[in-house]
Amino acid sequence: MAPLPLAVMVYEPGDALEEILAAARDRLVGLPRVRIAGLGPRHSNGRASFWLDDIVRGDSIALSLDLGPGSTSCILNADGLATARMRLAEAIAGRPDLVFFGRFAKEEIAGRGIREEIGLALVQDVPALVAVEQAMLPGWIAFAAEGWTMLPADADAVVAWFTALAAERQSADT
Repeated sequence: MAPLPLAVMVYEPGDALEEILAAARDRLVGLPRVRIAGLGPRHSNGRASFWLDDIVRGDSIALSLDLGPGSTSCILNADGLATARMRLAEAIAGRPDLVFFGRFAKEEIAGRGIREEIGLALVQDVPALVAVEQAMLPGWIAFAAEGWTMLPADADAVVAWFTALAAERQSADT
């Protein structure tokens, strides 16, 4: 069976998600004639800070607000999320070989966040990689239904999926 162009790396809270995605990104960027774009999570300290690194531009987007100690309010930075969405749309328009989407989480399950951009990648036939925490998997399934590949939280699995997908696409083009 041919690999599907949408992959979901399922992780547990204790997994080193940022390091796994960075290792996969670095290995894929090192492949000849492979263009990777999108956003990858930067190491954060949980609820207090969350950033996304733009793979192509090399800068970072703050997705969290510093509301001070003891705050229990939502820390989502709406401007940061809007910037992330614009950057993902730009990445998809550039038709790279793969777009990293970062995490599918509570905002996406609620019908917001980067849902539209994931759909845009699929409509544009641009391969996509999304990270989903195991606890959020039912929300992902409700959103995406079928037509995606589940990967473990492992850089080797991401690279193997992409390599198989690229080979399949190349053979279809010849």
